[in-house]
Amino acid sequence: MKLNENRIYDPIRQRNVLALPEEIVRQNLLLKMTKHLGYPKSLIAVEKDLNKLDHLKNKDITLKKRRADIICFGKDIEPNYPLYPLLMIECKADKLDQTTIDQVIGYNHLVEAYFLAIANRYEIITYWYNIKESCYNSVNFLPSYDELIQKVICKS
Repeated sequence: MKLNENRIYDPIRQRNVLALPEEIVRQNLLLKMTKHLGYPKSLIAVEKDLNKLDHLKNKDITLKKRRADIICFGKDIEPNYPLYPLLMIECKADKLDQTTIDQVIGYNHLVEAYFLAIANRYEIITYWYNIKESCYNSVNFLPSYDELIQKVICKS
């Protein structure tokens, strides 16, 4: 992560962005994801406009300029789409609270990513929906890319 006068380089978007507190959280998380947890840069989107997701283009929904902080895609995990949202992450500069959890779960009613996460500078919580118990389960860390892909493949 390179700092340059209140700007920070985003290796996914390949440009300098303002080094706002939430952006610093996002860039630190992206670094951890790509350098230590095996998330391929080519399968990550930052501030992705939800209207541009392939699997939502043919649905009759209106998304009011909603963007996901980070979406990581999986290849061939859904039969009708070569790329499909594996993980959607909401980054916050402040404390993680129920409002943040509700926000990312609300977005996911449309996106239908297999996994969700919320993160700030100090913590990250990863969620997935447990169909048998009709609730979300969570862990207080971000699993590796391979771990998430294996969970999806084993469910099939």
